[in-house]
Amino acid sequence: DIAQAAAGDIDSQEVGKISKSKGSNAFSEMLQRLDAETIRFFLLSTHYRRPIDFSEARIAQVGTGLETFYRFFKRYERVTGGSFYDVAIIATRELGDFQPGDNELLADVAKLRDRFLAAMDDDFNTGGASGDLFELLRRLNKFVDDEKLEASAKGKAAQVDALRLGAKTLRELAAALGLFRSPPLEKAAGGDELTGKLLELFIEIRTDARKNKDFATADKIRNSLSELGVTLEDRPGGTEWAID
Repeated sequence: DIAQAAAGDIDSQEVGKISKSKGSNAFSEMLQRLDAETIRFFLLSTHYRRPIDFSEARIAQVGTGLETFYRFFKRYERVTGGSFYDVAIIATRELGDFQPGDNELLADVAKLRDRFLAAMDDDFNTGGASGDLFELLRRLNKFVDDEKLEASAKGKAAQVDALRLGAKTLRELAAALGLFRSPPLEKAAGGDELTGKLLELFIEIRTDARKNKDFATADKIRNSLSELGVTLEDRPGGTEWAID
């Protein structure tokens, strides 16, 4: 489970400790290889009173966890027509309070918000709070799926408004941890523009294969790309790709 991995459930045999005895340039090396948001999320997964344990596997899992948020932000934009990053950040706990009424989604959002705040009040338990962010993300994704908002949001103003409020709470809580304050830099396989164009070509070939009912070829393209660390997501508006 990505949330558990981000919170630190990694085989202890693979784990090391960042310390002066390690030679010391651990963080410098991380900054050269990883973006700042991945490092921040990695550090938040451990309570500040505990030593920071790390491994390449754990950092990779944290990065994969971040990608699930980035994919939701794209879904949010497709449904609402607005960017998640344009949602105003709520500055205080009191301003973030809201009454969910009888809306099932918003009732769950309010409960998860309370859990997040309780974790932060518990001696700044960022590991537990990060887990609550993942739970909130799952709930919002489930709502989009259940209501089929990506297929069509027409005539579903109430559902879209509820999604907006849920996303506003996600924005509030993530910002409290310093996360998702600005869009990540666009990257195609390490910033290689040619790789991005090649992936789009594979997607086009796969789309044609599916139209011609050549599902064996379509599946082979998806599976082969998956083995290379590329995930394809079929959406109503087309197929998107992401590098794990």
